[in-house]
Amino acid sequence: MRLIYPDPNWVPDTTPSALQILQNVDAFGQLGVNVCLLTPKSRNGLSPDKVLGRPLPASITTKTISDLRRRWFFPSSSNKPFYFLATRWISQQSNCVVLVRNIKMAEYLLNSGVRQPLFFETHEVFAQTFREEKTPMSRADENKLLALAAREAFVYRNCKGVIALTQHLADDIRNHYGITTPIHIAPDGFDAELSARSVNPNPNSLPLLLYLGSLHPWKGVDMLVRVMHYVKGAKLRIVGGVPERISQLRSLAKSMGVDQQIEFLGPVDPIKRFDIIAEADICLLPSSNTSIGSRFTSPLKLFEYMAMGKPIVTSDLPAIREVLTNSENALLVDFGDEEKFGSAVNLLLSNPELRLHLGTNAKVLSRRYTWKARAQSILDFMRQVAPTQ
Repeated sequence: MRLIYPDPNWVPDTTPSALQILQNVDAFGQLGVNVCLLTPKSRNGLSPDKVLGRPLPASITTKTISDLRRRWFFPSSSNKPFYFLATRWISQQSNCVVLVRNIKMAEYLLNSGVRQPLFFETHEVFAQTFREEKTPMSRADENKLLALAAREAFVYRNCKGVIALTQHLADDIRNHYGITTPIHIAPDGFDAELSARSVNPNPNSLPLLLYLGSLHPWKGVDMLVRVMHYVKGAKLRIVGGVPERISQLRSLAKSMGVDQQIEFLGPVDPIKRFDIIAEADICLLPSSNTSIGSRFTSPLKLFEYMAMGKPIVTSDLPAIREVLTNSENALLVDFGDEEKFGSAVNLLLSNPELRLHLGTNAKVLSRRYTWKARAQSILDFMRQVAPTQ
């Protein structure tokens, strides 16, 4: 099978979506699949080895298209030039399958009548997420919602197959749009090779709690700041985020009187993330009960925490329960109950045997969630749905 993977944003990059795409491409390559990564020509100077710690497999090729965005002759940030040029190139290829996770790219390809089977990887019901974020709605928002729902319905009904991160996401897609298109469930994963390079360092002077990832409000990091009011004798390290968001969380920490208990590291190089996780005693995942946080998410950091054998305290939400079981491989706490979340952290701080029990079980479970295993499951799905490719 020859696979074309187009995306209108730079790959590699440090964004979660670019990291996930690069990991997928790398995993397909490890399986010997001939993959062409189709991406705008990067302006960030990153190469795959700076993100993965190794070059991409020999079966991977990268074709870049000039990035016309925000140039003097094209000051717009629109991706339409990329859609056009990528579609023209893809239409000239034969004996291949197209995998897309950008919904506008997928819509453009399908509207252009490309003959290659197109599979769409979805990370949310976009209309549902938009509806929750835009409450109350203006008239302009209502029009955008209608257009977004129409775009989703078109892509889900006309692609060859859908790859969804969680079963709850797949259920919501079917309920919203009534599609009969085949859907495959493929949670995110972790980089087995990169994680194996990190080892636990010497013990910290104080127990170290860790949150690593983006700081979008739906991630629930505000709650972690408030949780520290109930946690004594430990330090929380928050890694990731942009300066404005970090400043907001610093202000919250100061107003709660816990600013001395929290360290903000800001973004770190992707290649160093397992070293950061290795230093932690307990890892935290406070996802919110929004649709994207509770039903659609498959957090990269969750599988990376698990792979490093870390005890985890996380919100008890449907998408999380698709992976974790309370008291078996993590402690799951009702989202929003800051005191109970703090109590769960304190329980682990006081009980080394429970930390070891949860961390060991999480590491064993993580073996199901390597990127390579994910890529193999997607390939099997594609071959089942489009057997002649």
